[in-house]
Amino acid sequence: MSLHNPARSRGRNRAVEVVFVALLSVSSALAAAGCGDSGDGTDGGLRGSSGGGGGGNNIATRPWPMKVANQVQLLSSCSGPSLTFFQGETPVDVPYATTKLVPIPQLFGAYEIGFQINGWYWRCDGARNCPNPNSCQNPDNAGQVAIRVSPGGQAGECTAAELVKNFDSFTCDSSVPNASEVLTVTLEDPGTCLVRIETTGLASLDATAGCCDCHTCTAPAGQRTHCM
Repeated sequence: MSLHNPARSRGRNRAVEVVFVALLSVSSALAAAGCGDSGDGTDGGLRGSSGGGGGGNNIATRPWPMKVANQVQLLSSCSGPSLTFFQGETPVDVPYATTKLVPIPQLFGAYEIGFQINGWYWRCDGARNCPNPNSCQNPDNAGQVAIRVSPGGQAGECTAAELVKNFDSFTCDSSVPNASEVLTVTLEDPGTCLVRIETTGLASLDATAGCCDCHTCTAPAGQRTHCM
């Protein structure tokens, strides 16, 4: 958790990262036993595949180099990078109006990586009757999304990029703030796998007043703050 930055928290993703590291360990063990390839063993991402038993130099099992052009701007009351991708235990921040290389691992059949919109938003998209049985962080960043790319025939190329919505398999629960309906993903340059991420507006996310966090917010009726 990085509470020194009022626009970002990693509390919700800590459990996610633990799961990814465990999965990478299993994949690496299988590779050592000749049961498949684990990729480079450094990236948890959110999805991928173990390949088909190829060696470490097999282009199909390496992390795929995606370039992210971030056009998602945080609300004016928040500061810091607007997007964070998750490569296992390693968060990769991409500030607004910048382009950054984000390698995507392959572990379970697709090149796919989860990310979040930073800032602070109430659970259940602001619904005023929102229980929290799993003690998830509230307010939290907006996630439940991933990017999936289809590699091209040459290294660094992509033939398609799409937004994976309602990606809640590794989140605290399905009521954490959901960015599925406020983002668009466009493959801007297939030759370099340049992917542009934009927002349709953050209105459907119930942002906290003044970008307050779980330590400083007064919860609205039907919600309750919780820090992790």
